[in-house]
Order: sequence, then structure tokens, then C-alpha cells
Amino acid sequence: VQRSLSCPWASPKPAMVAADGIVGSPNVAGQIAELVQKLQSSRARDRWNAADGLGRLGRGTNGVSVAVPALLHCAEDEDDDVRCAAARALGHIGTETCAPELLRLLADEDGGVRWGAAEALGNLGASASCGLVQLKEALEDEEEDVRGASAQSLGKLVKLGAVAAADVVPSFIECLADDEWSVRRSVAEALGRCGAAAADAVATLRRVAERDSNPSVRKAAEHALKSISGPSQA
Repeated sequence: VQRSLSCPWASPKPAMVAADGIVGSPNVAGQIAELVQKLQSSRARDRWNAADGLGRLGRGTNGVSVAVPALLHCAEDEDDDVRCAAARALGHIGTETCAPELLRLLADEDGGVRWGAAEALGNLGASASCGLVQLKEALEDEEEDVRGASAQSLGKLVKLGAVAAADVVPSFIECLADDEWSVRRSVAEALGRCGAAAADAVATLRRVAERDSNPSVRKAAEHALKSISGPSQA
């Protein structure tokens, strides 16, 4: 997947990352308003930067929800990278009303946008459970990033109690045979989030932990086994 503008957002806590000096600023409302205005820029890079900055603020920032309507508009942007950034931002600051738009983006023609939407659904919270069917279908997407993000999001939804483990564990077991190591690692991590409810995956995870060609996948499988069976039985 080519993402010429998209930011990796390495931090797992976007609200803790300063975006253009916004977090911690005494004029957060004004800064949010400025970013919302930039979402209307004629330059794709400006729109992407604005969506990225808003997403980094996270739900914990007072008043950030005012940006949601503008981000929903950007989710229909002509630029692939802007749509991707808008999707990811909605995952971090959006509400349950954003789920339908994220599900639409999960079927976008661009792989990067589908990846952003898949990731966002997991960050959106329990309201994303309405996308169970679409996220399971995305486990077979042609792009490995989309498959991995979909697995991670489904695992998060199971951990939240929004989706039943029984509805996803069989699919996860099949995905442990994915050709891409990054997907197998994501699936193993998702199974770990399912906890004891993923007991049916133990035998397969043990084989992965012993035989997978990638050390990161083997380590993820070992951690998953500890989450499912307990340290003494992994």
C-alpha cells in the first residue's frame, strides 16, 4: 500500500503527542478551530496535516468533537491520503455516529484508506460492533495491512465485550496461516485479546509458537497462549 502522505502515528496514545503545539495549549479551542478551517484548504497536504493533528488530540481533549462533522466531510475527499487520515482521526475522536462512514471507507478502492478505516473501527469502541461482518470480510483483503488492522480491531472489540469471541476465533485460526508474517502476528495478538474465550486456538497457536519462520510471530503466539491459558500452561 502506497501512502505518500500518511503518518504512521507510532504513539499508542495520540492524545499525549503534541500536534503543532496544540496539546497543553491554553487556547485549545482556538487551535481546534484553526485545524478545522485547514480541513477546507485547497492543498491536500494541509488537509492531511489538519486531520492528522485532530486525531492526535484524542477524545480526552475538551471540545475536539466539534471537528467530527468536518472530518466526516473529509472522508469523502478526492485525495486518498486525506481520506485515510480522516478515517484514522475519526477513530480517535469520533462517536458511534461515525461507524457507518468508517464502514463505507472499509470498502474504499484505495488500500491505504481501507487500512485506515479498519484501524479506526477498532479505536472507535463498542459502537463499531455493527461492522463485525465487514471486518471479518476484510480479513481476506488483498492488502496485508488491511488484513492485519482488521484482525487487531476485531480483537479489541472482543476484549470490550462488544463482539463474541466465538464469532471471530474460527476466522483468526485460519488467518494464522496467512502468507504475510505481519498479518500472522496481528492475528496472534488479536487472539491474545480474546483471552480464555479463544481456547479453540491453543493447538494452532502452539504450532505457530514453535514453527513459524518469523520470530515476531512466534513471540506473539507465545504471549497469546499466556493470555488464553495462563503462564503455567502456555
